[in-house]
Amino acid sequence: MDTIAAIMQPFCLIALGFALVHLPLFPRTLWEGVEKLVYYVLFPPLLFTSVAKADFVLSETGLFLAGGIFAMATGVYMAHVVSRLAPADPMTDASVRQTGYRFNSYICFAIALSIYGSEGLALVALLTGFWVPISNALAVADLVKSGSESGKKAGPIEIIASICKNPLIVGTLGGLAANLAGTFYGFKMPEFVMDLFGSLGSASVATALMAIGAGLAVEDFRRYAKLIALSTIQRLVVLPAVACIVGLVLQFNDLELGALMCYAVVPTANSCYIMAVRMGGNGPVVSDLTSVEVIASLATIPAWMWLLAQLAA
Repeated sequence: MDTIAAIMQPFCLIALGFALVHLPLFPRTLWEGVEKLVYYVLFPPLLFTSVAKADFVLSETGLFLAGGIFAMATGVYMAHVVSRLAPADPMTDASVRQTGYRFNSYICFAIALSIYGSEGLALVALLTGFWVPISNALAVADLVKSGSESGKKAGPIEIIASICKNPLIVGTLGGLAANLAGTFYGFKMPEFVMDLFGSLGSASVATALMAIGAGLAVEDFRRYAKLIALSTIQRLVVLPAVACIVGLVLQFNDLELGALMCYAVVPTANSCYIMAVRMGGNGPVVSDLTSVEVIASLATIPAWMWLLAQLAA
């Protein structure tokens, strides 16, 4: 029951955000500012402190990262299979494909922190620091390749710049640098800075989850019902199954397997919608798919966590 309660807490906050956005006191325009506050100010310090304080064993962490990246990369292939099974126009296909291998970091971090504590969060943050640049580059390249007359083209420099400016990546890599500096050179971050970052980070999770709830909307499901259904199954059922098998084959310990599954079982990233619109893709279908996955994950995440608990027993 403790695990189920830990899983349900994020969804209760998502539901609260969904309820609040329908009140005149908390309009949608307010939540747009909240999303930016979380993304640029609150979450990076949480990732920094979690990774900076983590006690990594380099040999074991390297295997975890290799297995995690491989498991997530299978989602790229799966997303192309979904495009073949439920084809649409090229830009719609490319817009939806990115959702097959990009992940909602906020829900992932919340579950990892609730179940596995700071050590689990540190592993998830580390995997995020490596996979997000890879997945973002793949998504942009796919959208550019698919192209459209109204779409905005992005060159290699713009792609690299957007990745380098991602505050979640900056926070994670900064924490990793501080961790390694402390391990090899005895460097220690000032306590005042760590306390300040801790205060900012403590406000991030609940705020981010409420912002996700405020953004939920399904507007054009019927038109792309098959595509959305198959993409949801691929994202919330097939990919987690592959990740679980990879973790078992590589003999991950309970913490590593749990961290990997926390990353694999969550719905797609909210930023998929932003990227689709910015690159001239099909924003509405991505918005619908994101909302459907968040709702469906209310059933699939507890199921996967229950299976994980049985494997650990």
